[in-house]
Amino acid sequence: MKYEASAVQAFLQRIVESLDAQIQHIEAASPRTFYGNVFSEIPEAGYWVATGKGRVRHIADKISASLASTGTPSYFVDAANEAHGLPLLSPSSRVLLLWRRHQPVADLVRLLEAVPASVAVDIVTDATDLPAKRTGNFFRIVGAESSALEVPNDIVALAVGDSFVAGLESARKFTELDFLKDHPKGSLGKTIAAHRTAREIPYLPPPVQALNALKEEREGVRSLLEGIDITAVTEWLGVFSRPWERIITTGMGKPGYCMRYLAFLLNELGRSSFYLHPAEGVHGDLGRIGERSLVVAYSHSGETDEVLNILPRMKERGATLLALANNTASTMAKAADAVLKAGAPEVDPIRKAPTGSTTAALSLATALVCSDRPATEQGNRGGIRS
Repeated sequence: MKYEASAVQAFLQRIVESLDAQIQHIEAASPRTFYGNVFSEIPEAGYWVATGKGRVRHIADKISASLASTGTPSYFVDAANEAHGLPLLSPSSRVLLLWRRHQPVADLVRLLEAVPASVAVDIVTDATDLPAKRTGNFFRIVGAESSALEVPNDIVALAVGDSFVAGLESARKFTELDFLKDHPKGSLGKTIAAHRTAREIPYLPPPVQALNALKEEREGVRSLLEGIDITAVTEWLGVFSRPWERIITTGMGKPGYCMRYLAFLLNELGRSSFYLHPAEGVHGDLGRIGERSLVVAYSHSGETDEVLNILPRMKERGATLLALANNTASTMAKAADAVLKAGAPEVDPIRKAPTGSTTAALSLATALVCSDRPATEQGNRGGIRS
């Protein structure tokens, strides 16, 4: 059976084109106009990141975690449970809402009604018929969507979220520089931190930093496309097409949110899949893993302790392991049955939050599962490995 690596390349190209379209849209409007007041009004009480139902909730969850990593208090709220969380928002909070065009508008109306009137709502969306809201910004997603599952625009939404991280971090660094100027006799620790900031991170206006971050995300996916290992991709496609009883995804921290998204996508494609938290797996959650299980593990370094701890136990149960890592010589890669290199530079100015690396890895993983024609069209029959 023939497996077309060119389909993976074509899918990655669509993601690059979608990011291109988004960047052109922001440049046409100007970064300052597109991002509005989001960077000048950093919420003291935090960002509450909410989303519609389905796989995009994991994109929103990852954006929330990245914001928290860079010092912005952030909390994820599932849109299905908005009545239990959003009414508790303080007036100094903001809501960042991710909403895809295929999600019911009625659900969005209910969610907006649950937000206190004094709270601003920023909406990241590719929908054009959303109801009017009180305050906040519309961040329009205009990716060059052409796939049945609309995955490329999910990737664009993730990249736009990462651009928020970069822009907010730039705004926060400006505050620290002001501290050094206005309080030269402040505490030694904070003065040193501000000096380090001034030396290592050239200040850019937050909207410009955000747009630059989006461009870096695009270049990360483009570099992945141009340097793709055709042999490894073909092997992965063959493995995905075996009649697995179930496919397990795993990863720790921000990569874990990407693997949750991938598991949801696999289920949409008709393949039984679930995400396994690596720290929980060693405490009795391995019962569903056996010889007919495929494990997809993602670690940027390939040396994440929690992931390394669980992999031998999965192998003992007879599972086949695919590793997704930037370092193909890592411990995780050496333990895997197949490994694929996926990595890109981070776009957060101080490199606190995984951003570019997770976007590139998720782009590659989704390209693989969406391009696996035999599995998609023949119901998981066939395969090239015994």
